[in-house]
Amino acid sequence: MGRKALKLAETTGGPEGAAAPKLDRRRAPDTAARILDAAESLFSIRGYHGVSLRDIATQAGVQVALTHYHFGSKEDLFGAVIDRRADAHVAGMADALVQARQVAGDQATRRRAIIRAFITPIVDRSMRGGAGWKNYIRLMALVANMPQQEAFISPFRQHFDDVIAAYVEALRALHPEMDEGDVQWGFFFFQAMITHILAESGMLDRQSGGRFSSRDLDAMVERMVDFVGAGFTGLVRVA
Repeated sequence: MGRKALKLAETTGGPEGAAAPKLDRRRAPDTAARILDAAESLFSIRGYHGVSLRDIATQAGVQVALTHYHFGSKEDLFGAVIDRRADAHVAGMADALVQARQVAGDQATRRRAIIRAFITPIVDRSMRGGAGWKNYIRLMALVANMPQQEAFISPFRQHFDDVIAAYVEALRALHPEMDEGDVQWGFFFFQAMITHILAESGMLDRQSGGRFSSRDLDAMVERMVDFVGAGFTGLVRVA
């Protein structure tokens, strides 16, 4: 092979006259992941309405057209962000509930096990899952605080409603003496507490004069379990 042909082979990946296939960067395997990462991060801070596709494209380092190419509309991209980690997260929560329902002991012990099972996988993802999971958990808390009738919320409902219902049912079965509606209220108050805490707003830092940190979710788990567990007993109606 002559020097010219050798040079051509080096630059084209083949013998003279055989052009190498042109890389379509739209299909680069990391492009969609970069867009999802950027969307997840921005949505978790600004919410759905505070983020544009241009914002996401800028953070991902791609052209806006690529967000449309990979995901279509902003609503579709938001759904893809929720979908990406949902199965793993739901599976972790469901497994924790299975283990909690096997805990022996009195009613208070078993109630605390169910409550702990719900919050622990969430805190573990946030504290030890890396930046992506931190953003995802914050986004899930933000979504839970948004008007649930919005169409873009539907992937959240589709993925998480069943596992949440399973937790409510576990508590209802444990407390046949309670009105079913009060069990639902009690769990809703628990969820509201969690969504506020997961924002890691810094309010605790300020109000405690720096003694406690809003980011130290691990330190909150057992206190939350005790607090919520006692709260459920307060809803029992004495005839």
